[in-house]
Amino acid sequence: MKRKLTAKVLAVGLALSTILTGCGGAAKGEESKPVQTGTASEEAQSEGEKPAGTEAQADIGEVPTELTIYTYYADSAIAQVDRALEIMKETYPDLKINIEHRTDSDGSVLKTRAAVGELPDIFECTGQLTDILIKSGDLAELDSAIEDAGFFDKYLDGNFDVKKSPDGHFYAISSTVPECCEVFYNKEVFERLGLAEPKNYEEFKAVVEALNADGIIPLALFAQQKWPGLQMFDMAVVAEGQPLGLTGLEDGSTKIADPEYLEAAKKLSELTSMGLIGKGALNTNASQAFELVETGQAGMLINGSWFFNDAAVGGYGDRIGYFEYNPFTDEGKEEETHWTESGGTGSMGGYAVSAKGKYAEYSKKVLLSFLEARDIANAELGSLSVLKEKVEPLEARAESYQHYADNLDKIQSTTKFEWSLNNQELIVALEDTCELLLTGLITPEDFIADLDEQIAEALGQ
Repeated sequence: MKRKLTAKVLAVGLALSTILTGCGGAAKGEESKPVQTGTASEEAQSEGEKPAGTEAQADIGEVPTELTIYTYYADSAIAQVDRALEIMKETYPDLKINIEHRTDSDGSVLKTRAAVGELPDIFECTGQLTDILIKSGDLAELDSAIEDAGFFDKYLDGNFDVKKSPDGHFYAISSTVPECCEVFYNKEVFERLGLAEPKNYEEFKAVVEALNADGIIPLALFAQQKWPGLQMFDMAVVAEGQPLGLTGLEDGSTKIADPEYLEAAKKLSELTSMGLIGKGALNTNASQAFELVETGQAGMLINGSWFFNDAAVGGYGDRIGYFEYNPFTDEGKEEETHWTESGGTGSMGGYAVSAKGKYAEYSKKVLLSFLEARDIANAELGSLSVLKEKVEPLEARAESYQHYADNLDKIQSTTKFEWSLNNQELIVALEDTCELLLTGLITPEDFIADLDEQIAEALGQ
């Protein structure tokens, strides 16, 4: 029964969870290693129905025997991708799909490959890169394939609105789930030390002091990547009553010289002096930070809500909690910022098809099928879903993750993760200067002054 339902659902495809667009990203310097997934015809199941990928091919050009998908393929993503490919066997039984692991989070590898005409058939494409590759003619327009498949009809209304290019067309798409930035913690460590989830800044500082006193790294920041530290600053700005956070700096809605940004910088500076992130933060990658929290060597971790899945795949999901309240909020103002979140806003970008690829038309249909299968797989494995047709997780979510899922509809505002900003010069300025603040090399006042000058230059003011 379940196979028949899946075959019907997979008529063409839905969109990938944002878990992989920013989501922890791949560590820089990682080598690209194509992963052979095998031929989809193996163990193909027909159930007497004609697979969606076997209709007449007159409108989709030459049919390939294999295609390459360039996507993040590490940590919890391995199980999700493998399950998606298994689902796709019913739709494309004779197509061999090779997974090539994405090694960058900023699109730098794809820029180089586009320049020499070697883009993969299907690939993850960040917001900034999307604009660049549209202008260079490297992205295939997806409108007709989306319409023919009735693709958007399978999602909650408006889910893909943010993916539309300024020219009114779609070139890179993925589903948008409000996966916000949160502070996670090891529940066993907190229980042993008699600590409760902090609801305000004073309580947060008390937690940091208690963890340090017990010889535990308060917060495992994987600062080998710069975005977690910057997002923590964004969270602190939101806590000061500025719900736009970093997002407002890009379009000029806010100014770095506004008082909320200085107060946020002061709090980060104070926490840094208290030993919030430990001495080895700049050399810590995501996997190492996860291990520190899992083993209780660190008490807390800052990451996107996709970490719930990482912890579940790692076998310690039940031991992870998260702070429902923004811990940077001043005492007495907890409810004012309760449902204003850092991160979670959708952005341009997603998965795209190489317009110059030999099998571009066919790849569009495969792309949609992959996105749908990936969303189904994500939901089965416990991720949040924006599919209209409900997909039950194969295993119950951990208590904290279910609590997060149950409260999604209460979120009043979100900001962008830094990779969703479009001005690369602005991103670099924010990342580099925030790193200096978190290492104690500049004062909060110098942090603001330096950024004020750099942002003005990045925005051409």
